Amino acid sequence: MPKQITLTTRKQLDIYMNPQRQRLLKAMDIHAAPMTPKQLSSHLGISASSVSHHLKKLEELDLVGLDHTESIRGIQAKYYKRLPVVINLGSDKDDDLKEERTLLSDYCMNETWKSFKEHMEQLNDRTNPLETGDVMNGILYLTQEEAEQLKALILGFYSRHMEPAPGTVPWETAIIAFPHKAYPAEKTIPKNAED
Repeated sequence: MPKQITLTTRKQLDIYMNPQRQRLLKAMDIHAAPMTPKQLSSHLGISASSVSHHLKKLEELDLVGLDHTESIRGIQAKYYKRLPVVINLGSDKDDDLKEERTLLSDYCMNETWKSFKEHMEQLNDRTNPLETGDVMNGILYLTQEEAEQLKALILGFYSRHMEPAPGTVPWETAIIAFPHKAYPAEKTIPKNAED
Protein backbone atom coordinates (compact mmCIF):
# COMPACT_ATOMS: atom_id res chain seq x y z
CA MET A 1 0.00 0.00 0.00
CA PRO A 2 1.49 3.37 -0.99
CA LYS A 3 2.10 6.05 1.58
CA GLN A 4 -0.66 8.66 1.83
CA ILE A 5 0.13 12.33 2.42
CA THR A 6 -2.43 15.03 3.13
CA LEU A 7 -1.22 18.53 2.35
CA THR A 8 -2.21 20.56 5.41
CA THR A 9 0.27 23.44 5.55
CA ARG A 10 1.01 26.38 3.28
CA LYS A 11 4.62 25.21 2.98
CA GLN A 12 3.52 21.75 1.76
CA LEU A 13 1.09 23.25 -0.76
CA ASP A 14 3.68 25.77 -1.98
CA ILE A 15 6.17 22.97 -2.57
CA TYR A 16 3.68 20.71 -4.35
CA MET A 17 1.82 23.25 -6.47
CA ASN A 18 4.89 24.75 -8.15
CA PRO A 19 4.34 24.20 -11.91
CA GLN A 20 7.97 23.19 -12.58
CA ARG A 21 7.73 20.57 -9.82
CA GLN A 22 4.46 19.30 -11.29
CA ARG A 23 6.18 18.96 -14.69
CA LEU A 24 9.15 17.24 -13.03
CA LEU A 25 6.93 14.72 -11.22
CA LYS A 26 5.04 13.97 -14.43
CA ALA A 27 8.29 13.47 -16.37
CA MET A 28 9.53 11.05 -13.70
CA ASP A 29 6.22 9.17 -13.74
CA ILE A 30 6.23 8.81 -17.52
CA HIS A 31 9.93 7.91 -17.76
CA ALA A 32 9.33 5.24 -15.07
CA ALA A 33 13.02 4.80 -14.21
CA PRO A 34 15.45 6.67 -11.96
CA MET A 35 16.81 9.83 -13.60
CA THR A 36 19.61 12.29 -12.93
CA PRO A 37 19.00 16.03 -12.62
CA LYS A 38 20.88 16.41 -15.93
CA GLN A 39 18.53 13.96 -17.69
CA LEU A 40 15.50 15.72 -16.24
CA SER A 41 16.90 19.14 -17.20
CA SER A 42 17.26 18.01 -20.82
CA HIS A 43 13.68 16.78 -20.85
CA LEU A 44 12.20 19.87 -19.15
CA GLY A 45 14.40 22.53 -20.74
CA ILE A 46 15.61 23.99 -17.44
CA SER A 47 19.03 23.94 -15.79
CA ALA A 48 20.29 20.90 -13.88
CA SER A 49 20.85 23.10 -10.81
CA SER A 50 17.19 24.19 -10.97
CA VAL A 51 16.11 20.53 -11.22
CA SER A 52 18.31 19.68 -8.21
CA HIS A 53 16.65 22.47 -6.21
CA HIS A 54 13.16 21.22 -7.12
CA LEU A 55 14.11 17.61 -6.30
CA LYS A 56 15.31 18.68 -2.83
CA LYS A 57 11.97 20.39 -2.22
CA LEU A 58 10.03 17.33 -3.41
CA GLU A 59 12.19 15.14 -1.14
CA GLU A 60 10.85 17.16 1.79
CA LEU A 61 7.37 15.81 0.97
CA ASP A 62 8.69 12.26 0.36
CA LEU A 63 7.52 12.38 -3.27
CA VAL A 64 10.95 11.58 -4.71
CA GLY A 65 14.02 9.90 -3.29
CA LEU A 66 17.58 9.07 -4.15
CA ASP A 67 17.61 5.68 -5.87
CA HIS A 68 21.35 5.24 -6.37
CA THR A 69 24.56 6.95 -7.43
CA GLU A 70 26.87 6.05 -10.31
CA SER A 71 30.34 7.22 -11.19
CA ILE A 72 30.24 8.69 -14.69
CA ARG A 73 33.63 9.86 -15.96
CA GLY A 74 34.75 10.42 -12.38
CA ILE A 75 31.63 12.37 -11.35
CA GLN A 76 29.10 10.92 -8.91
CA ALA A 77 25.72 11.10 -10.65
CA LYS A 78 22.66 10.93 -8.41
CA TYR A 79 19.65 9.04 -9.77
CA TYR A 80 16.28 9.99 -8.31
CA LYS A 81 13.05 8.04 -8.48
CA ARG A 82 9.41 8.87 -7.96
CA LEU A 83 8.09 7.31 -4.77
CA PRO A 84 4.66 5.62 -4.68
CA VAL A 85 2.66 8.22 -2.76
CA VAL A 86 -1.02 9.14 -2.81
CA ILE A 87 -1.43 12.89 -2.39
CA ASN A 88 -4.59 14.18 -0.72
CA LEU A 89 -4.93 17.91 -1.34
CA GLY A 90 -7.06 18.33 1.77
CA SER A 91 -10.04 19.59 -0.23
CA ASP A 92 -12.30 18.63 2.65
CA LYS A 93 -10.67 21.30 4.83
CA ASP A 94 -12.28 24.72 5.16
CA ASP A 95 -9.23 26.83 5.97
CA ASP A 96 -7.22 29.74 4.56
CA LEU A 97 -5.65 27.43 1.93
CA LYS A 98 -8.96 26.62 0.21
CA GLU A 99 -8.28 28.94 -2.75
CA GLU A 100 -4.81 27.45 -3.33
CA ARG A 101 -6.24 23.92 -3.24
CA THR A 102 -8.86 24.90 -5.82
CA LEU A 103 -6.21 26.46 -8.08
CA LEU A 104 -4.07 23.33 -7.81
CA SER A 105 -7.02 21.07 -8.62
CA ASP A 106 -7.86 23.22 -11.64
CA TYR A 107 -4.24 23.11 -12.79
CA CYS A 108 -4.01 19.31 -12.46
CA MET A 109 -7.27 18.69 -14.33
CA ASN A 110 -6.37 21.18 -17.08
CA GLU A 111 -2.90 19.68 -17.54
CA THR A 112 -4.37 16.18 -17.90
CA TRP A 113 -6.96 17.43 -20.41
CA LYS A 114 -4.24 19.31 -22.34
CA SER A 115 -2.05 16.17 -22.42
CA PHE A 116 -4.98 14.10 -23.68
CA LYS A 117 -5.69 16.55 -26.52
CA GLU A 118 -1.99 16.60 -27.50
CA HIS A 119 -1.97 12.79 -27.46
CA MET A 120 -5.03 12.67 -29.73
CA GLU A 121 -3.46 15.12 -32.20
CA GLN A 122 -0.43 12.86 -32.58
CA LEU A 123 -2.39 9.68 -33.33
CA ASN A 124 -2.87 8.40 -36.86
CA ASP A 125 -5.34 5.63 -35.93
CA ARG A 126 -8.05 6.59 -33.48
CA THR A 127 -10.15 3.43 -33.71
CA ASN A 128 -8.69 1.55 -30.72
CA PRO A 129 -9.64 3.02 -27.30
CA LEU A 130 -6.70 1.16 -25.76
CA GLU A 131 -4.42 3.28 -27.96
CA THR A 132 -6.34 6.55 -27.83
CA GLY A 133 -7.51 6.63 -24.23
CA ASP A 134 -11.03 7.73 -23.45
CA VAL A 135 -13.17 10.41 -21.86
CA MET A 136 -16.24 9.25 -20.01
CA ASN A 137 -18.76 11.18 -18.00
CA GLY A 138 -22.23 10.61 -16.69
CA ILE A 139 -24.36 10.14 -13.63
CA LEU A 140 -24.35 6.94 -11.60
CA TYR A 141 -27.00 6.15 -8.98
CA LEU A 142 -25.25 4.72 -5.95
CA THR A 143 -26.20 3.82 -2.42
CA GLN A 144 -23.84 4.95 0.34
CA GLU A 145 -22.41 1.42 0.40
CA GLU A 146 -21.90 1.37 -3.39
CA ALA A 147 -20.21 4.81 -3.26
CA GLU A 148 -17.83 3.51 -0.59
CA GLN A 149 -17.15 0.39 -2.70
CA LEU A 150 -16.47 2.52 -5.79
CA LYS A 151 -14.00 4.72 -3.91
CA ALA A 152 -12.26 1.67 -2.42
CA LEU A 153 -12.12 0.06 -5.88
CA ILE A 154 -10.53 3.16 -7.44
CA LEU A 155 -8.03 3.68 -4.60
CA GLY A 156 -7.13 0.00 -4.58
CA PHE A 157 -6.61 -0.03 -8.35
CA TYR A 158 -4.43 3.08 -8.15
CA SER A 159 -2.34 1.67 -5.30
CA ARG A 160 -1.72 -1.59 -7.19
CA HIS A 161 -0.62 0.26 -10.33
CA MET A 162 1.45 3.19 -9.04
CA GLU A 163 4.80 1.62 -9.82
CA PRO A 164 6.12 0.50 -13.20
CA ALA A 165 6.12 -3.22 -13.90
CA PRO A 166 7.25 -5.31 -16.88
CA GLY A 167 4.86 -5.05 -19.81
CA THR A 168 3.16 -1.88 -18.57
CA VAL A 169 2.98 1.62 -20.03
CA PRO A 170 2.06 4.80 -18.15
CA TRP A 171 -1.56 5.94 -18.47
CA GLU A 172 -2.41 9.45 -17.33
CA THR A 173 -5.71 9.60 -15.44
CA ALA A 174 -7.97 12.13 -13.76
CA ILE A 175 -11.09 11.04 -11.94
CA ILE A 176 -13.69 13.29 -10.35
CA ALA A 177 -16.58 11.67 -8.50
CA PHE A 178 -19.00 13.37 -6.13
CA PRO A 179 -22.60 13.04 -4.95
CA HIS A 180 -25.32 15.49 -5.99
CA LYS A 181 -27.96 16.56 -3.58
CA ALA A 182 -31.28 14.92 -4.38
CA TYR A 183 -34.07 17.00 -5.88
CA PRO A 184 -37.04 17.80 -3.66
CA ALA A 185 -39.21 14.76 -2.88
CA GLU A 186 -41.77 15.40 -5.62
CA LYS A 187 -39.04 15.19 -8.27
CA THR A 188 -37.20 12.11 -7.02
CA ILE A 189 -37.47 8.79 -8.81
CA PRO A 190 -39.78 6.33 -7.03
CA LYS A 191 -38.05 3.21 -5.71
CA ASN A 192 -40.06 0.93 -8.01
CA ALA A 193 -40.11 3.13 -11.11
CA GLU A 194 -40.68 1.30 -14.37
CA ASP A 195 -39.58 2.46 -17.84
